[in-house]
Amino acid sequence: MKISYFDSYADLSLQAAQMIAHEVMNNPDLLFCAATGGSPTGMYAEMKKSETVSPGLYQKMRVIKMDEWGIIPLSHPDSCESYLNQHLLGPLQISPDRYIGFDTAPEVQAQECERIETYIDKNGPFDICILGLGKNGHIAFNEPAESLVTEFHKATLAPTTIQHDPSLSQGPEPAYGLCVGMRGIMQTKKIIFLVTGKGKQDAIRAILSGGITTQLPASFLWMHPNVECLIDRNSL
Repeated sequence: MKISYFDSYADLSLQAAQMIAHEVMNNPDLLFCAATGGSPTGMYAEMKKSETVSPGLYQKMRVIKMDEWGIIPLSHPDSCESYLNQHLLGPLQISPDRYIGFDTAPEVQAQECERIETYIDKNGPFDICILGLGKNGHIAFNEPAESLVTEFHKATLAPTTIQHDPSLSQGPEPAYGLCVGMRGIMQTKKIIFLVTGKGKQDAIRAILSGGITTQLPASFLWMHPNVECLIDRNSL
């Protein structure tokens, strides 16, 4: 893992966007696994700026959604689907035929997991995967556990993952999501790991120690040959 430190979130976001632009210039139709949340928002804004300078830069890029909350519908403003439409798909003019999304509705979960895993098997590996860091060390919705799931799957979410939005745990079963498994992540050609945000100091210290454990899923990134870890000093 190559670690770089930045004095501000803005600097981190700009560097991540420049890395992506470089990759897209060399491979316009690359397969991009897109994270959501606060960590990549600035990066997506910087990508839009570069698209303004170079119109159409990202229009051939294929985007696959990394994960999605359960319980709430895709139309909910807090869904990952809504986030991607607002921050990535719309601004970069990614056409619907170049976007691979999925639903978490109870009646389609099993089919969606099988469909997305089949797509990854046939079209992967991802060329770029964007990852943020959860407060408990999770990546995507791969939560700390005795063992980690390799394939695209339904994941039970930890309390720290859903604490920002009570509506995510107001269903008839424990809060869940669907997400890319560890195999999809670890087979990615290039990972951009964005480490920013408050309340993550313990997870960051644990990762920087270099140890690898299923209780800290992000620690498995030490085993990947091409990870750019960008750390915002304000999160330390």
